[in-house]
Amino acid sequence: MSVRFEEHEGGDLKIFLNPEPGMVYTMGVDAATGLANDNSAVCVLSNALPFTQVASYRARVPVNQFTAIVDKMGRYYNEALNVCEINYPGNSVQDALLQYYKYPRNYKPETHLKADYGITEQFGLRTTEITKWLLINETQLALSNGDLILNDINTLSEFINFVYQSSKRKAAAAEGFNDDLVIAAMLAYHGAKLYPFARILKLDTKPKKIILPDYDRAWKDFKAKFANGPEKGVIA
Repeated sequence: MSVRFEEHEGGDLKIFLNPEPGMVYTMGVDAATGLANDNSAVCVLSNALPFTQVASYRARVPVNQFTAIVDKMGRYYNEALNVCEINYPGNSVQDALLQYYKYPRNYKPETHLKADYGITEQFGLRTTEITKWLLINETQLALSNGDLILNDINTLSEFINFVYQSSKRKAAAAEGFNDDLVIAAMLAYHGAKLYPFARILKLDTKPKKIILPDYDRAWKDFKAKFANGPEKGVIA
């Protein structure tokens, strides 16, 4: 399936880097109903260190329209791994991607903090206070270490206003702000770090001219200089 996007000033989709042949990508998907103040959002990362935001999407659209956009974005970026939050209404987005669009690469969560660590059979990631703090902690570490590069000003703005609300005892957007792109970015990073992509080094096959010192000549000059004994001021 070939996908092409046309440039449109002021559009909801922002592309910072086009897909590279052979590169692996991951997209975090945070869905909203399109009926309230929340936006649906997508963050696409390249899986090569440092994980870099290559595209973002944020808009207030119906769920079916958003699902079609997610499918197109994922296929455009080499069938990026889809990490979809499956809290309502994200469960319907994930289901449509599987059943209707036959999207090929979908995240399955890990069994954290268990002796039998493995991959579950469920598609998508359900965010709870437990899993949300796992996402927050690993994203904080990545940002502080320079392992995650964000290019979208809207994403950065949402991160700045993503705070801990003492009254509600949870991390969320400050009053009057949104955190849809924050959630999408954290989901994308969580999936990307599980499958890091090693770049292939392009080796320079051209022969290099190696310049070595002329040791023979240097030794002859040294012997000639001291043939008649040490010069004045030189310790023998």
